[in-house]
Amino acid sequence: MDGGRLDGIVRLLGRGMSRRSASALAATGAVAAGAGRFAAAPAVAGQATPGAGETCPTTTLEENKALVERYWAEVWTAGGEAAAADLLAVDELHHWGVGGDTVGPAAFTERLGRFLAAFPDFAVRVDQLVAEGDLVVSRWTATATQEGEWLGIPATGAAVEYTGMNVFRIACGRIAEAWGEADHLGLLRQLGGVPDAATPGAGG
Repeated sequence: MDGGRLDGIVRLLGRGMSRRSASALAATGAVAAGAGRFAAAPAVAGQATPGAGETCPTTTLEENKALVERYWAEVWTAGGEAAAADLLAVDELHHWGVGGDTVGPAAFTERLGRFLAAFPDFAVRVDQLVAEGDLVVSRWTATATQEGEWLGIPATGAAVEYTGMNVFRIACGRIAEAWGEADHLGLLRQLGGVPDAATPGAGG
């Protein structure tokens, strides 16, 4: 290595370094020199600064909660496909709680569309949001009117109300994974799909 580059390394890392130490350090690849500039190379390849288009935005807990609020308000309604594409990761894994999982916004909205065809006025009231780390938990109450066939049950015109909870994992400012649990049994009972359970007597 020529003397000019060694002097540059010394200036970069501090005057306390000898030319011999600088030469040895440069030989290990820990310092990269080129185009008249000297920069410390990352100790681990994974620590390198991401290139253009590779950055992953970080979000606060409040931003994560706001994302989930938008999900319930904008996705779970007629025409929510555009919002789903905006709020869900391209490979979002959705665990519905009943039936199989779906991967990606397209599969998600196709399944959601079938549900909304039966319950076009479906609406969710978010009762509680709790956020920690990259997770947000929502406890909610849903109301709807059955105006189409659902799970083999013809349209009843019944107004229903039921509750549920979802856990969302947020990554890069989008919903990357979700787990849902809802009172589907209570919903079916309101539609007449399952008879009400008898209330046990005093000695039951």
